[in-house]
Amino acid sequence: MAKYQKLVEPFKIGNVELRNRFVMLPMTIEKVDNYHVTDDLVDFYEQRAKGHAGLIEIGSCYVCDCFGTEPKYHTTTGACGCWDDEFIPGFQRIAEVCHKHGSKVAAQLQLCYEWRASGDDPLLSYAPSKDVPSGPFVGMPEREYTKEEIAEVVKQYGQAARRCKDAGIDIIEIHAGIGYMVMRFLSKYSNHRTDEYGGSAENRARFLCEIIDEIHKTCGDDMPILVRISADDLMPDGNRIADTLELIPIIEAHGVDAWSVQAGFHEAPRPVANQIVPEGEFIDLAKQVKTVTSKPVFPGTRINTLDMCEKVVTEGYGDAVGMARQFIADPDTARKVEEGRPEQVRPCIVCSRCLDNIFIGKPCQCSVNANVWEGVEVGLPQDKPVTEKQHIAVVGAGPGGLEAARVAAERGHKVTVLEKSDKLAGLLTMAQVLNANIEPLVSYWNEEMKLHPNIEIKLNTKVDVDTLRALNPDQVIVSPGGGIIPIDVPGIDGKNVVKSEDIKAMCNGIVPEGKGMIWKAAVAAIKAQGGTVGFMRMGLNMKSGPTAIVGKRVVVVGGGFAGLEVAEAMCDGREIWVIDPAKKLGNGIGIIDKNPTINLLKKKGVHLMPLTELIEVTKKGAKVKNVETGEEQLIECDTVLTSLGVEQNTDLYDEIVKVWPHAKLIGDATTPDGKVYRTLEAVKGGYQASMAI
Repeated sequence: MAKYQKLVEPFKIGNVELRNRFVMLPMTIEKVDNYHVTDDLVDFYEQRAKGHAGLIEIGSCYVCDCFGTEPKYHTTTGACGCWDDEFIPGFQRIAEVCHKHGSKVAAQLQLCYEWRASGDDPLLSYAPSKDVPSGPFVGMPEREYTKEEIAEVVKQYGQAARRCKDAGIDIIEIHAGIGYMVMRFLSKYSNHRTDEYGGSAENRARFLCEIIDEIHKTCGDDMPILVRISADDLMPDGNRIADTLELIPIIEAHGVDAWSVQAGFHEAPRPVANQIVPEGEFIDLAKQVKTVTSKPVFPGTRINTLDMCEKVVTEGYGDAVGMARQFIADPDTARKVEEGRPEQVRPCIVCSRCLDNIFIGKPCQCSVNANVWEGVEVGLPQDKPVTEKQHIAVVGAGPGGLEAARVAAERGHKVTVLEKSDKLAGLLTMAQVLNANIEPLVSYWNEEMKLHPNIEIKLNTKVDVDTLRALNPDQVIVSPGGGIIPIDVPGIDGKNVVKSEDIKAMCNGIVPEGKGMIWKAAVAAIKAQGGTVGFMRMGLNMKSGPTAIVGKRVVVVGGGFAGLEVAEAMCDGREIWVIDPAKKLGNGIGIIDKNPTINLLKKKGVHLMPLTELIEVTKKGAKVKNVETGEEQLIECDTVLTSLGVEQNTDLYDEIVKVWPHAKLIGDATTPDGKVYRTLEAVKGGYQASMAI
């Protein structure tokens, strides 16, 4: 049997047969125009249908009128409206393009934290119980639902479902998870009512059951209904899996055809979607749900690799597998598996940059797929072949340069990539040593470059203007990487100082300048082992403590994205201090990951010291000063590790642009002062540069 074969077997939800077991979970990706479906949104879903996703779910189809309002919960503004018949044509467009390519479509009916009965009423924050805070940005509820208002909400769900059916949508999903309105009725944490909608499991489920009954009334019993539920809401005194197992049969008796199982509330103290959450952390919740239902069940929280997908469907955790971010990263994930080329799947690196935007009401973005942000405005390379083939020289084989090469090649240009090291992927080569989620992306780029016969890779090639003259390209894209942010204090070149550029050089098989026999031996050993990531991690003792290179007590200079990643990667078996002159740590980390990352470091015993700058390195350690009080102290340590990130780097570009006036500079080299550019900015720059040629 071919690998992942079970994932491409068909299965059914109600009377709807799906071509495979891949479910693209719903996300509010902020591609609407005043709640109306746009060309960009249609294109987004059509790409995933072309990629053969079995079921595509339209995220957040809002059931109550939001026209002319300013919701406190920003994500609401990116929802698809479903409260009026004027929205039917938009849903019809999505259904038609997905059906054309063989995918089925579900619409996720949604009500977050705010509601009104009609467009004549104010939009207010509502809840089953007024004594419990609502979700992010909302605060305490302004209203507690009356029974008459509950009846009105139920009717809104029924009419929204009817509109979806009229538009040709195949399945209705009710969002009853993650702390949104329906889940707030289900959860013991948020529902303290004493009437027939609170208290017992039957009463807490009543609101959802009435919605299901209403949908059957408006759409008929043959319209499949899917419920997405947080099987453990992770809230204090909230629902645990035992409560969910009691709720499932009660709800299912009203006619549910499948269960999508997630975990958590948005405001839960325990993260559910970050990199720090192990993949597959919550799949057992779905397996337990399967013990009380014969309907299809699938997990859909913190899953992003094909190996985990296979585990789910072959080991009884679910009948299908739900992913959202992976389908953002690669719309063709399912098709590549069907066609027997899973190694070509572009991986989600679980960086949360998509969620960072979505959560504050901005359009979805992706670190590995720039088209998500650019959409129909810029288009896809395969849809914009060139009329005149040119020779494109790309200087630098980091993620920006490689993306520029891929896009230019797909459009029909000849491409030469010039890289000074002996490896592809630039800073990702080091990043994968610190962060295992990056390793599949490096593998992807190495595989992807093999697919394009019109791309020539020249490694171990130091580039200057004369090098390029010898190539005589028509266009030049310069992606040299950012400059290292300098730090000039006494002792910074001491033997007990390790700089981020030293680790980068070692990972690229280069002995850092000024380093002695220990470093030479480490680089030689890495080369002897074929430069494997595992061996590099072992050489740095990422998880087991000190080595001759990085000691037991470490001061990390730099509390931004790069410094905190280094601290988290190396803190096991070591004592680590992180210093930064900024008032708050975590520059460059988005809203989704910042607090969980900082809390994790604190939990692991890392000493976090904002408002602290390095003033000297001595043989005993790091001499530091509080930038507010001026107080100085010596932190005794074995290693001072600088990880300040990168800054703008235009030296090479400034020379090249004199000869090639249309040359483009991309990637970390364009980093503005005080900002942190990561993979997303590099990939976006490469994509835009090559699409513009």
